[in-house]
Amino acid sequence: MFNLDQAISEWRKQMLAAGIQTPVPLEELECHLREEIEQQMKSGTNVPLAFETAVRVIGKANMLKLEFKKVEETKEARASKRSQIALIFSLCMFLLPFTAYFVFDPELTSGERMFGLAAVATTVLFLYIGHLGGRLFPVILNRQVRLITGLSGCLLYVVWVTVFVHVVLPRLDFTESQLFVAICWAWTVPVGVLGGLILGLEKAALKKAAMSGS
Repeated sequence: MFNLDQAISEWRKQMLAAGIQTPVPLEELECHLREEIEQQMKSGTNVPLAFETAVRVIGKANMLKLEFKKVEETKEARASKRSQIALIFSLCMFLLPFTAYFVFDPELTSGERMFGLAAVATTVLFLYIGHLGGRLFPVILNRQVRLITGLSGCLLYVVWVTVFVHVVLPRLDFTESQLFVAICWAWTVPVGVLGGLILGLEKAALKKAAMSGS
């Protein structure tokens, strides 16, 4: 005799074997399956046929796995894009005081103004290169590895700033404006390199994932 609960249990095993192991989606799928079985039975279909029809309506395991994978990739892509926008916005806010100083301070010489704005422009250039992504950066599909890479770069940046403040600056004799230009080159350009690296890794990974899913 056909046992509906046993058949559903076997169906769950097939879902798990196909890789659909997240509890919430699997429970939701089972609820939909049981609802569909109930609808089929109300229309006069016997239990075994109602089960088979419901399974076809819900979808095969491999097809469901593919759909879940697409959903997860879409979520990851959206999260990555939000992170990129937040990073670009933060870096723009970081550059704003330097830019305003070099543009509006009347006491700067033309050389100091030029070198200061050159540092800002170089920083933006590195960010733009990272934003382009593509073939310039290695493809790291594992998001945790990309995160660790970015955090390692941030740690190196903190070390460099510490060394610059406590070791390099005391050995130099600058005027106030020259000091600000030096700080701009020492702080903003590495930020541009680091930001460009993070953006580039994210872009390269998203591009590769999009090509694999198409």
